[in-house]
Amino acid sequence: MKRLFLALILLSLFITAMADWTYGTAYFKGERPSNCLCAGAVTIYYNGSLSQKSIEGNTEYWEGTGDICVIFPKNYTGRQMVFLSSGGTVQVQHLR
Repeated sequence: MKRLFLALILLSLFITAMADWTYGTAYFKGERPSNCLCAGAVTIYYNGSLSQKSIEGNTEYWEGTGDICVIFPKNYTGRQMVFLSSGGTVQVQHLR
């Protein structure tokens, strides 16, 4: 019984660890979203829809309907980017 319990714990930890993903030095929780686009030097993975809504001064505003994972390159000097999601999470990482 103890072996079965230990095996189940290890299996659940393995499955949980598989759900997280990386892109270079960036680390994200959950599964990798299925869609990808590049906005200049910035890579964006997303589920659902994603669109740029406006540019105000030096800031771009993006809106989506699912999970959004944003990867900024090392030493990024472009516009500030703000992401909003109505049905998921937004995770932002900067490469080191």
